[in-house]
Amino acid sequence: MWNQNIESVRVDALFSILKRVCVCALLTVCWVLMSSLMGFAMAESTGKVTATKLNIREQATTQSEALRCVVKGTKLTILDSTGDWYRVRYGKVEGYVAKEYVSAASSAKTDTKAASGAPKTSKPGDSNNSVLKLQQALTDKGYYKGRLSGNYGELTEKAVRAFQKAKGLESDGIAGASTIKALFGAAAAGTTYKTEKPNWFKGGQDLIPKDAVFSIKDVRSGRIFKVKRWSGGNHIDAEPYRAADTKAMKAAYGGRWSWDRRPILVLYNGHVYAASMNGMPHGNATIKDNGFDGVFCIHFYKSKTHETNRVDPQHQACVNEAAKAVW
Repeated sequence: MWNQNIESVRVDALFSILKRVCVCALLTVCWVLMSSLMGFAMAESTGKVTATKLNIREQATTQSEALRCVVKGTKLTILDSTGDWYRVRYGKVEGYVAKEYVSAASSAKTDTKAASGAPKTSKPGDSNNSVLKLQQALTDKGYYKGRLSGNYGELTEKAVRAFQKAKGLESDGIAGASTIKALFGAAAAGTTYKTEKPNWFKGGQDLIPKDAVFSIKDVRSGRIFKVKRWSGGNHIDAEPYRAADTKAMKAAYGGRWSWDRRPILVLYNGHVYAASMNGMPHGNATIKDNGFDGVFCIHFYKSKTHETNRVDPQHQACVNEAAKAVW
């Protein structure tokens, strides 16, 4: 009986020791894991200001009160991420800064690696790999100066607008099909356009409304410029949108205005139409500072002249030539 009690005490003591050892081991493992995670978080939570000046705001919006202004090169502690904003701490100040203007040290390697290939379309407010690829392409072409963040913020939108303007596209700041195609080529993101040949009097005249701004590509020279539809019933009367567009159009004509017909492609609202133009200013001008004194004619399949009300064979020949071309 006495021996049994001794054995029982020994077992209880051994169990107690083992229990303490297990608890200590578990605590040690937890401490190591927490230390590793904390170290990782610290590596992920630093950022450097890339803008000349940057406001730390109370809320994640540009309308919110600025709590502190920091300058380029300032290091911030990144606490969290929400949309286009980081929640950061600088000294005793905690607030929000736009991701576009902060370079997170841990993302530099993945930025460049991820930005290969052609992206899908994207728009302001998006945050994904397609935006990252867009930023890389715009950087390569000299339009984007910010960090490759994958966040479609103000800097990305400005870069897209500048690129669109240079390419004669609608400058809306959205990386749509035509913009992606211009950046990455005809096969990018399924943006190959089918050249359409609409009948003017069977719906063609309603495709481009009055006052719409659209792009023209001169088939023979490859020059692209933007124009605005003024009016026209039998065909479109249009004006170069800006002085730079007038210059590009005149260059397509060899530096002099002419009534000669030329095959063109018209890009509007994601569609490309075969058409023909002449290059002689006539009629009344509505845009005063574009350097073009009047309007010019754009003809489509089976459209007619205004004065004679007839289908012009030369225009139709150019329309047919344009129908074989691609944007």
